[in-house]
Amino acid sequence: MMIFFHSSALFWLGLIVLLAFLAVLPTLIALIRGADDIGYIILINVICCTTGFGWPIAVIAAMRWPSRYARRPGSSRQPGPMPPSGGIRRNLRGRGPNA
Repeated sequence: MMIFFHSSALFWLGLIVLLAFLAVLPTLIALIRGADDIGYIILINVICCTTGFGWPIAVIAAMRWPSRYARRPGSSRQPGPMPPSGGIRRNLRGRGPNA
């Protein structure tokens, strides 16, 4: 069974495609995230991908590099403070607390 895989061109082509995808994965992550200064990520990927222990460094750098799409200061996912109950509704109708 193993002899079939070693002599199969489809096996080797699939293995090469898989390894190529893994090699450029840090660059793809940085592109999808919109990382700032993408050239540095590509440089880290090219240099570190040649060594086995440097590839995780490139992946971590791609995930942690600052994004060029900065979040606005008030764009957190937490809801803001709620208005006082009924106070706005009464003021909009013209019947304020002193009316």
